[in-house]
Amino acid sequence: MLDSQLVWARDIQDGYIQGRITEIGASEYEVQPVDGKLPKRGCIPEDIFPSCERPSDNDDNCELMFLNEATLLDNIRNRYYKDKIYTYVANILIAVNPYKEIPDLYSNATLKRYSGKSIGELPPHVYAIGKTDALVELRTKCGAFICFLPISPFPTAADKAIRDMRVLKISQSIIVSGESGAGKTESTKYLLKFLCDSVAAAGPIEQKILDANPILEAFGNAKTTRNNNSSRFGKFIEVHYDKRCQVVGGHISHYLLEKSRICTQSADERNYHVFYLLCAGAPPALRERLALTKPDDYRYLCGCTQYFTHPNTESRIPAGYKSRTHTTKGPLKDPILDDYEDFRQLDEALGRLGLSESERTQIYSLVAAVLHLGNIRFEENPEDSNGGCRITQDSQTSLTVTARLIGVDPSELRQALMSRVMKSKGGGIKGTVIMVMLKVYEANNARDALAKALYSKLFDHIVALINQNIPFQASSYYIGVLDIAGFEYFTVNSFEQFCINYCNEKLQKFFDDNILAAEQVLYAREGLNVPEIKYTDNQDIIGKNDKD
Repeated sequence: MLDSQLVWARDIQDGYIQGRITEIGASEYEVQPVDGKLPKRGCIPEDIFPSCERPSDNDDNCELMFLNEATLLDNIRNRYYKDKIYTYVANILIAVNPYKEIPDLYSNATLKRYSGKSIGELPPHVYAIGKTDALVELRTKCGAFICFLPISPFPTAADKAIRDMRVLKISQSIIVSGESGAGKTESTKYLLKFLCDSVAAAGPIEQKILDANPILEAFGNAKTTRNNNSSRFGKFIEVHYDKRCQVVGGHISHYLLEKSRICTQSADERNYHVFYLLCAGAPPALRERLALTKPDDYRYLCGCTQYFTHPNTESRIPAGYKSRTHTTKGPLKDPILDDYEDFRQLDEALGRLGLSESERTQIYSLVAAVLHLGNIRFEENPEDSNGGCRITQDSQTSLTVTARLIGVDPSELRQALMSRVMKSKGGGIKGTVIMVMLKVYEANNARDALAKALYSKLFDHIVALINQNIPFQASSYYIGVLDIAGFEYFTVNSFEQFCINYCNEKLQKFFDDNILAAEQVLYAREGLNVPEIKYTDNQDIIGKNDKD
């Protein structure tokens, strides 16, 4: 009977729908969906896949009676609805971002339970990938699977990295890659926790490495339309070990901080978290010193002015510190983000890294200076016949506050924002120095460039402080965790986004070459009768950019 076998039919909206074949035509099959609300549809044979009769819930997709794209996604989805966000595909671990906290999933007891265990001894977990060759991340929203992004399989992750370091006596690296919102940042945090805690309880060195995470997230992460805690920079974190595999130090390298976000954000997106943390959680004395008000008073926070809060912290923020949008629409919600509480955690983490209260205040002063700098506006100067500009009268306070916070004279800052210095080629050995007044649009660009430079240098300084305050002894090996910014595509893409996407394309090519292409060459060499796996090769994209 044609209708005795369940099948999966490709669907534009849902990906795949389950049904039964009712008629076989010359070029396509007629499929009746199991869901009676859906109409019959015609599908070409290439879009139809066999289905398991019973709902699947397998730890390993290879245990499925029929393994294909549809059954794999169905198994992952069924497990996802049961809060089982990890699933194996042989030696590959798939992780689905749950967008919520799952009790005890990453507790210390769970970490100890998985330490030293081989794959298959316990349910799938990021801690358990002692025998896995890759970490694959899926991004899901409202239960719909949006993308499937595999990452590089060499070297492996967590327990496997520690085992290989011990046995092979060489350093290891873990790559965490995926689309924006796939859960890379959270995966990185749990990987670091495992690397620091799996041998023994975290000591002073391990704690300082772990303390780097909330600091880097505050200064380098932001809310986007796809991810409330999106990393807007890349980082490579090294955990160094001695010959006994005890943690003896760490080091953080960073790159590609998204500077354009400092001055402009798209609708419903936020600037870096630290700006909102200061506005929401800074104590009264610090707020007064930094002349802070509410988010919608600052031009550099124009994208989104709402705070992330929980019910118990929402009431602690005075009404005068909340934006109009926050007051009318309410706070943003996220299980792991709370601007009021996160400021306290940031301040404590900076303190544990060895920064005094005075040093922390200097950091906060530069953050506030960027906000006040963005409020300096320019207008045409009617007294300048060459079209020069001047600072508007209502921006004088912002100019004075900015100068005080960064420690320069207001008149010098005014001159730097309104003019540029040129030197002629003639006029003696040194030439003649000429001061040229800037037009309004040029002064706006100069102001934004200064804001980007201030914040970028501050970020560099913070990473340097973290590295300086992590104790470091003689290192024999290290395990590195690479967390790169996720692939994104917008209507208008900046050069920074191009660099991020290009890096992701290179990693995808590495995966294709080492998992798909190399494996099929091995099958052919050994005479195995394995069907050819067809995939999209992105070499043309990479090759074109490499030539350019």
